[in-house]
Amino acid sequence: MSPMAFKSRQHGVALIFAIFIIIVIASTIALLAQWTSLSSRTSSNQILHTRALAAAQSGLDWEIYQLVHSASCSSTSLSLTDGTLAGFTVKLTCQAVGPIDEGGVNHTWYMLTARAMSGNVGQPDMVSREVDTSVWL
Repeated sequence: MSPMAFKSRQHGVALIFAIFIIIVIASTIALLAQWTSLSSRTSSNQILHTRALAAAQSGLDWEIYQLVHSASCSSTSLSLTDGTLAGFTVKLTCQAVGPIDEGGVNHTWYMLTARAMSGNVGQPDMVSREVDTSVWL
């Protein structure tokens, strides 16, 4: 086999290798971009869920304050407007059990639930958290 015939068969190998390297690099860049986008959305969702939990806890704190200071147990809804909790709606439910006689002293058992919600159902920014507690007064 002559050297010229050998060279002609190798013609184009570098082009195939270059195309392969370009495809590998482009795929790596696309995966990194997708991973960065997913990481950003995950962080955003974690912040929203933390804010929703704080809004629900704030609603419970408000309901407990109402119980301690006015002994009123009512189901209500709050719209939060200040700070990072702006835009959350908190639905509060209160259920009283009692009075329960305990050695001649009457106590009431209150079961409280607060559900904080922001956004619309079906939307990517919709978030909801519910917190329960009980108070014995």
